[in-house]
Amino acid sequence: MAARLQYLDRLKVVLTMLVVFHHTAITYGGAGSWYYIDPAREKAAEIVLTLFTAVNQSFFMGLFFFISGYVTPASFDRKGAGRFLKERVVRFGLPLLGFMLVIDPLLRFVSGRYPGSFASYWKEEVLADPLAGVKGFETGPLWFLTALLLFSAVYALRRLAAKGRPARVSRLTGRRMAAYLAAVAAANFAIRLVYPVGETVLNLQLAYFPAYIGLYAGGIAAYRGRWLEALQASAAKRWGRLALVLMAGMPGVLALGGALESGTPAFGGGWTWQAAFYAAVDPLLGLSLSYVLLFVFRERFNQPARLRSSWLSEHAYTVYLLHALFVTYIGYAFTGLSLPALLKFAAAGGAAVLCSYTAAWALRRVPGAKRVL
Repeated sequence: MAARLQYLDRLKVVLTMLVVFHHTAITYGGAGSWYYIDPAREKAAEIVLTLFTAVNQSFFMGLFFFISGYVTPASFDRKGAGRFLKERVVRFGLPLLGFMLVIDPLLRFVSGRYPGSFASYWKEEVLADPLAGVKGFETGPLWFLTALLLFSAVYALRRLAAKGRPARVSRLTGRRMAAYLAAVAAANFAIRLVYPVGETVLNLQLAYFPAYIGLYAGGIAAYRGRWLEALQASAAKRWGRLALVLMAGMPGVLALGGALESGTPAFGGGWTWQAAFYAAVDPLLGLSLSYVLLFVFRERFNQPARLRSSWLSEHAYTVYLLHALFVTYIGYAFTGLSLPALLKFAAAGGAAVLCSYTAAWALRRVPGAKRVL
């Protein structure tokens, strides 16, 4: 891998660990849905963990999409349409299929405390209607792979339609970023009138997809236009200050919007000032944090990978595929512990990361597994 991409590998490791802790946070009171929610509730922990998940949601999956978009043109240029799509079906489609057939039913079997065997549960509940919501096949946190398959197919069709014409090269400018923010804020508000935050279509939260689409396309443009090389320290400082202001103000806005009394539904969509606020601030905070992280990792973590760093990078994708098992089962295992929720969150998240990496290492040692994992 080229030296200029070393820091993207390391950034993906951090983002993957954030995914694990994000879902662990939901287990212990953060806003969101997950396979298992700890029954012990602590109001202070719920507030802290909801802020944690809200900040994460603003940037971490969007940054994954940006990085995926960034590496897409070079992969297509090197492989051509047929091989490009075939490898993505193998790399994304096979793990997705395995998760839907085995891991997701296993997690829902335990979470629902089904009285019979797993085999009977799989037959009577999962196969009863394979495309139904709670029953049937679901992608869980691997919805990301579904989206990447769709985005990859659209990109390949667009390249084929271009018929060899040179790709458009655009510069990274303040006007372009402002246009992105305005478009995503308007699209967020509009789509959330129909599909509010938390509501899914084929397990895809469409409420967040304006930013995901924009960032994937932005990653493609960044590769062609060498945007990552244009990131500047002065701009990173401004974006960083803005991110701090937004995060510092978030608790007050949540309280003002009634989140302490009735939760966060008003922020998720509808003709409310809360929904308009979240529709605009979410992509703004996400872009701010993404700019800062990309700049910091480019400047500080772009050296040739050491053995430990390389090992973490190589196994990060498999950790993402497997982590739901360990977050859920460790959550169950920790149920009886008489510990504060925030301490349980930290301990369970750390244990889930360790177990996920251990399992990823073992699974990737199976002959042929690295082609997929």
